[in-house]
Amino acid sequence: MEKKKENNPNSDNISELILFGDSFPQEVKRTEKISLEYVDQEDLIKIVCALEPFGANFLYSLLIANQSRAPITEVKIRIRFPDFLTLIRSTPPTLSIDTLDIEEYEKQVKIEFGELKGSSQKQINLYLCPDLLEEKGEIKSFVTFVNNADFVRALDSEPVQINFDPYTIERKILPTAEVKRFIQDPTIKKGKRSIGLAIDKPFDINYFFNQITKIIESQNFQLIAKDKNSKLTWFFGTELVSGDDILIMAQIESGKIEWSAASENPHILITILTNFINQFKEEMILLGIITSTEQIYNLECKYCGTTLPYFPKKGKSIECSKCNYEQIVWK
Repeated sequence: MEKKKENNPNSDNISELILFGDSFPQEVKRTEKISLEYVDQEDLIKIVCALEPFGANFLYSLLIANQSRAPITEVKIRIRFPDFLTLIRSTPPTLSIDTLDIEEYEKQVKIEFGELKGSSQKQINLYLCPDLLEEKGEIKSFVTFVNNADFVRALDSEPVQINFDPYTIERKILPTAEVKRFIQDPTIKKGKRSIGLAIDKPFDINYFFNQITKIIESQNFQLIAKDKNSKLTWFFGTELVSGDDILIMAQIESGKIEWSAASENPHILITILTNFINQFKEEMILLGIITSTEQIYNLECKYCGTTLPYFPKKGKSIECSKCNYEQIVWK
């Protein structure tokens, strides 16, 4: 049976479209040089911090480098960030959240390790998902350690500012034959938000597909293709201030509700996808589908960030298709 097609002049070739893939940067392995020789460590212990877009989230990295030939010990790192950000995963994955003795509207991550050997370095990565777009704040890092002269030393990073610029979308038509070329352009960045809806009622796939389509249309994106059978739709538009083109894909598959976006501007991907999620949450509460945003679950793997293959049932574990770790999404 042939799939139904919309009366859209550009929707006759939807079979040529491709889905967005999950892509992650490769971690760099570094060789550590060991030396027990006593040296003056003054000004040889350094920290470097950076914040950059990473798909639909932010990646905050802290690198602590011991450029001396002697080790430092009792290394303690504190990273403070605004409470409108949620820590969804980290590398290494064994971090603890501590919200005591910090300023209002802030969260804090604490990392401790016993030793950083001479001529070596350690990197901490935090993957932060924005919950609100109307706020602004900063991320700060604090490091203390004991040097080889048995003195406690402290290092503080410069604060990294984080805020979200408003955007305005103008409709723009993209022929379906050009979608694949647009996505595969090496300058194009991609982001995805995938969620599961914890409700007692049967999951009405047609109803929710209409809801996510309406949300994208409300942002003034141009519909370029829709496949009602596979519950997949594509939109296109241009951000007026920056002039950046943005391709949006939305789908419902295996119980997952997903929005994907592609553009040369990685910052706008975060803003737009967060806006979609927030608008969906508001609609679901207003319509009485859910009573709390806690019924909406993020479907990124907690260990590697890959989108999980399906939305599991309550209390059931699911294995990541990339790293093979098992996890329980909701209990």
